[in-house]
Amino acid sequence: MPVRESTGQGFLPSLTEIQNLTDLEEIEALLKDTIARETALDTELEQNLKESEKLEYSLESLETLPIRLKPAYKESKTLSNTINVACNLAENVSKKVRDLDIIRARVKDSLKKVSDIIDVKKCYEGVHKALQQENYEEAAAHIERYLNIDESVLEEASTAQIRSAEKEFKDILKRKLDEAMRTENEKEILRFCSLYVPLGIKEEGITRYSHYLRNVVSNIAEATHRQLQRSLGHSYTPQKDDEEQLSPVDAITRIFESVATIIQEKSKIVEEKFGTGSVVVLIKNLQMQTDVHATKILDLFLEHFAVKRTIDELGVQRKKNEIQSRDPRELAPILDQIALISQSAELFDRFIRNHAKDALETSKKQQPEAITTNGPNTNANPPNPRKNNDGLLHVSELNRRMQELIGQFMVLEEYFMGESAKKAIKMDDITPDSITSSAVDHVFYVLQKSSQRALLTSNVNAVCATINIIITVLTRDLKEFLSKSLQEQISRLTNSTASGMLPSSLRSSDKPNYYTILLNNLEVSSEYILKLRKEIEAQCTQVFSSIDVKIKSCLDDVTEASNTFKKLLQNYLEQASTHVTAKVKPFLDVFVSISYELSDVDFAEREINDPFVEQFISGVESVIKPYKSTLTSSNYDSFVHIILRHICTRLEHEILKKKFNQLGGLQFDKELRALQNYFSSLSQKTVRDKFARVTQMAALLYLEKVNEVLDYWGQNSSHMTWRLTPGEVRRVLGLRVDFSKETIAKLKL
Repeated sequence: MPVRESTGQGFLPSLTEIQNLTDLEEIEALLKDTIARETALDTELEQNLKESEKLEYSLESLETLPIRLKPAYKESKTLSNTINVACNLAENVSKKVRDLDIIRARVKDSLKKVSDIIDVKKCYEGVHKALQQENYEEAAAHIERYLNIDESVLEEASTAQIRSAEKEFKDILKRKLDEAMRTENEKEILRFCSLYVPLGIKEEGITRYSHYLRNVVSNIAEATHRQLQRSLGHSYTPQKDDEEQLSPVDAITRIFESVATIIQEKSKIVEEKFGTGSVVVLIKNLQMQTDVHATKILDLFLEHFAVKRTIDELGVQRKKNEIQSRDPRELAPILDQIALISQSAELFDRFIRNHAKDALETSKKQQPEAITTNGPNTNANPPNPRKNNDGLLHVSELNRRMQELIGQFMVLEEYFMGESAKKAIKMDDITPDSITSSAVDHVFYVLQKSSQRALLTSNVNAVCATINIIITVLTRDLKEFLSKSLQEQISRLTNSTASGMLPSSLRSSDKPNYYTILLNNLEVSSEYILKLRKEIEAQCTQVFSSIDVKIKSCLDDVTEASNTFKKLLQNYLEQASTHVTAKVKPFLDVFVSISYELSDVDFAEREINDPFVEQFISGVESVIKPYKSTLTSSNYDSFVHIILRHICTRLEHEILKKKFNQLGGLQFDKELRALQNYFSSLSQKTVRDKFARVTQMAALLYLEKVNEVLDYWGQNSSHMTWRLTPGEVRRVLGLRVDFSKETIAKLKL
């Protein structure tokens, strides 16, 4: 049938389709659809008729609406006219007010110009009168007033006169200031320098005053330098008997302290006289002057101690692989002096930068366009805050020279630590009743001293470099010495065991075994490394307030070095245990030969005379006891646990070769408890974990019935953790001669 046209409510056929219908069922279906469509149309028609009533009512309301809106339209038109009139009136009034404001502003400008013209005359007369009376403050005030006058009102003649008076005043001011500078009259110097502020050149004023203070610092520093020369014997003038003996540290510290005192004393008055931000200019000038004299002290120090020559000699010896002939103890005084000089320099640099930073921040809060720190040039760009936010030199000459000195310090410190450690190792000795040798204590004494000296510098880079050198000395020198010595002792121990000779530690407990001492050295070294890290960390917090990220990374490497020693110790303890376990083996062989299929009589006899446990404990005691007096408590515990691990492994292996009845299982459990109690008495650490598997085997071997294992398995295991797999449990139960294999196989584990 062709497709029907959609009517929105269903599909009705076209006339052509109706004529082509021949099937009765289709005709009936079409009739049914047509009737349904007719019904729907009737319903829709009724609905539309109901809504038509509402529409007619709405139309009636709309017809009356124009009549009601007509009065409102008239009133709104009247209101619009009234508003237009008011707007025009307001615009006229506003225009008159604006005109009055313009006239008022012109009158005000005219009055100001008249006042300025009068002030110009007063300023000119006031300057001359003040200069005649030598009242320079009043003269400066008149010139300041002139500088603030609008230039448009000034006549050429008046300007020339006042300019002439200004030049005359500046010449007098310069002459008076120079005279005060010559006589070093600080009160007059400050007075005349502060007069530059009202003249609009306060930068020049603070700079001149800063130069005076630089001269003060220079005089103190030169006197200190001459005294240091006499103290060190670098002067033609001999030192007087009552003159103080001065060291380079004392000299450079005296210069720093004098500058710091000047900054503290003069900061407040400089800010009052020259305005906010001027303190930064003062500090920057004093920083440059300090650089000059502090570097002279450094040069004298380096010359006196021949630091560069010493470093060159050490470098030549290192290149030629020659034996170092310089006693490292000779370098200790030089290193101590450098550390103290660095500390003074770091503290001084920190002081001036914090002081300048605070002054700069205060200036920015009080005056957005604060005074520049670049001297008289007011157009100079301020320092880049991302690089330096204190207004001072980012890297001063003193900073640069101290970096060079710290580099030289590290070269000497590396030699000092390395050679001192080698010397301590070479002179390694064992004192009576000692379980460690002298090398470890001496090496760590040197490393501790060097670390404290590095922290004394207050320099992060020096601390990091020192820590890295410490790690190198530990892993290169000390570790290599202990490892090589232990290898030699292992060879000797192996040869003596093969020849049937016991090591000295087993022949006589009074004579210490060098092998065990070396093991103790490893264990103590590992502990000392962690202790050294803890000390450095605590002191870093005091010196730097918080631990720097770079130092933290270096300290982590120190911990790793300790772990390296621990791993090496564990390795050599394992090797040492092989010689002991070889001697324990005959005592374990007794266990192999005895039977655990016991009758009541056998069980009772074992109660009286045990062929295994007493003999085994006695044998192990004879082998292990000598080590208790020669090993540290920690090493002895580890040593016992290594041997115990071997014993328990061997017991497991041998148990699986035997057959048991219930009495045999009970007997083995008793023996195992005795062994566990014995080894517990030997070690401060728990031995329960070593016996865990064997203990669980013993528990299985004395069960009355196979199914009893289910009371301790799975959810019924309570707090016990099974170390045996289900397969191992079945295998152990299979050792019982009285247990059925079928029953064991049926266990649901």
